[in-house]
Amino acid sequence: MTRQQHRHTAFPAIRLTPWIAAVLTAAVLASPATAQNPEWRKVDNPYQEDVEYAIGATHEPGVEVNDVRWRSFRIETPEEGPFAAGEPVRTEVTVEFENRGEKNARILVILLLEDDAGSPLDRIEVKPFKLASGRLKERKETVELPAEVVGSTRRVYLFFEIME
Repeated sequence: MTRQQHRHTAFPAIRLTPWIAAVLTAAVLASPATAQNPEWRKVDNPYQEDVEYAIGATHEPGVEVNDVRWRSFRIETPEEGPFAAGEPVRTEVTVEFENRGEKNARILVILLLEDDAGSPLDRIEVKPFKLASGRLKERKETVELPAEVVGSTRRVYLFFEIME
C-alpha cells in the first residue's frame, strides 16, 4: 500500500468547500468574541455611576441608553511618570460607543476624576459628538491635567447623556 493510499484509508476524504470553510472559520472567530462581550445594562438617560479606576486602565461600563452602548473609556498619559508636582501632564482620553438604534445620537460624556475618598480632583468633558445610526465610534481627545491629579486618581464619576 502506498503512502497516499494509506492516508485515504486512515482519513476518509472530507472535502471542505469554501462555503463550509467560511462557516467554520466564522464560528471559531465568533465564539471568543461573544464570550468577551459584557452584559449590557439598560439604564436611564442620563447615565451616572461612580467606579474605581486607575489612570492607564480600560474600563468597560457595559451600559446601554436609548440603543446607544458605551463600550469603553481609557485615560492615559503617553509619557511615563513620575511627574513633577505642579507639572501639566498631557493626557489622552478615549471613549468608544456603538449606536444600535435607527436614529443618529448626539452624545455628551463627562468624567469626574476623584481620589480614594471620592473627593473631586478634576473634570474632563469630552466635546459632544454625533454618532450615526448603526455605527461604532471611537473618540479621542487630549487634555492637560496637573501631575497631582494623574497620581491621585483612584475613582471616576461617569456621566453619559444622549442629548435631544
